[in-house]
Amino acid sequence: MEIRKKIIKLYRPLSYLLLTALFFYPITVQNSINPQSNVWGEHYRPLDRLESLIDYLENEGLPTEEIHLLFLDPRVEIYPQIVYNVLSPPRMDSHSSLILQGETENYDVLDFMHRYENYLTMAQEEYGVEPEAVVAILFVETKLGKMIGSHSVFNVLASIALSDDAQSLAQLEDYIHETYHYLPFSERKDLIRQQEERAARKADWARNEMASLIRLHVQTDMDVLELPGSYAGAFGYPQFMPTSVLKWGVDADKDGIVDLYSFPDAILSVANFLHTKGWDNSEEAQKRALYRYNFSSAYVADVLETAATIKSRNLF
Repeated sequence: MEIRKKIIKLYRPLSYLLLTALFFYPITVQNSINPQSNVWGEHYRPLDRLESLIDYLENEGLPTEEIHLLFLDPRVEIYPQIVYNVLSPPRMDSHSSLILQGETENYDVLDFMHRYENYLTMAQEEYGVEPEAVVAILFVETKLGKMIGSHSVFNVLASIALSDDAQSLAQLEDYIHETYHYLPFSERKDLIRQQEERAARKADWARNEMASLIRLHVQTDMDVLELPGSYAGAFGYPQFMPTSVLKWGVDADKDGIVDLYSFPDAILSVANFLHTKGWDNSEEAQKRALYRYNFSSAYVADVLETAATIKSRNLF
């Protein structure tokens, strides 16, 4: 932390100069996280588009120097197609967990539950959440850490935060006219209006999540530009959003930071979230809590059935 503060002090004047210059000279770069997994095509980082987002973050009281250093980093990119790919995420098929297809051994569920028995017991004793429920969420979300996502969380959220600017909305309008060309013009215009309203809501949400992500960067000194996650900006073994980490993250291993790529922290954070959402022994309360985790009936059914499967096999 002290080293970074010295760097900020040394390069602060240069950062302002470079940021100003880059606003006038947009740059095109390729994905630095995993080009092979890219679902959005070529990536761009026209920094003139980022000015409004940077202003928002500064108005949220975040350190100007930190914001500028982050956005000057060559890893920062804007995904131009996110405006219509991410705003309509794919449906989750019911009963998608492989554990329901007899794949328990392939993912070492038994070994996992034995290895983290102390923390799973703590989740039940401190938060009233059964070990099977916590493991079910971690399994459904990331297959116990084996599928954490390959998208840059920072870039995903920055891209969604810009989904209501003029360039994104023009792109969205062209996309709808081209994709739904068979519809009458009036119906296409109605669809465009609906998607513009959705884009505005998602952009507001993403700006708030960006602010929380940078707060995590400042508080924990984690490199948020290296966080891999989902197409929606969730990250870690339990796939929390940045605001959720700040509200419900638990430093279970007492190392001074909440690290959701650490299973002790992930386990207790999931339990804390469910507890605050009203989790108890009744199925109705459990469903309500899970809907707050992921507002999908298929997801809720998947987690509950996975937990029941684990329990029926006496894995804990």
